[in-house]
Amino acid sequence: MPGRRILIVEDTELLRRMYHDKLVADGFDVATASDGLEALNELRNGHFDLIVLDLIMPRMGGLEVLRAVKTDPRLSAIPVVILTNLGEESAIEEAIQLGAIDYVIKNAARPADVSAKIQLTLQHLAPPAPEGGSAGTAGNRFRVLLRDREGDADALVAHSNLPRRFWCPACEDELVLELIPSTSRQGWYEGHLVCTRCAREF
Repeated sequence: MPGRRILIVEDTELLRRMYHDKLVADGFDVATASDGLEALNELRNGHFDLIVLDLIMPRMGGLEVLRAVKTDPRLSAIPVVILTNLGEESAIEEAIQLGAIDYVIKNAARPADVSAKIQLTLQHLAPPAPEGGSAGTAGNRFRVLLRDREGDADALVAHSNLPRRFWCPACEDELVLELIPSTSRQGWYEGHLVCTRCAREF
């Protein structure tokens, strides 16, 4: 997605440079910060489409930055992808609860993997295409509210292992059922539950 502006927040200089160079090569406009305080300064002085945020940093850690971002009305809508290491599961869970949209395990991912994650995230969060597109495209998606505890709602919750029934555990927003028309069978749809605020799918 050429032209989208990304902030990389990572205290390890080599990783920061590697991510920066790969994202620039892929057409992104990239700024970097080496700790949380630098990150907040960048965010409050410029526009960004996505933040890639390390969890463990000096001066101000990633969770503190994430809390500041999600409680600031000017910044709260910016999607955040967490950079973390194996063994930090509790911190990942807290980051998701605070509003991070996804995470990348640093020691298991190459810069190309980070770039791919960013591209997928931005594509998923892109506004729907104009009405009138072909069946199965973003322009023909339908979002339907479900009535909890009616019909097969309890069975769907159990089958899908939903942690908060029909509520997003990160945003506390109600989930909707997103239906995409089948391209091969008239009247059939592919469906999944999605949070309209953070775009997490369930």
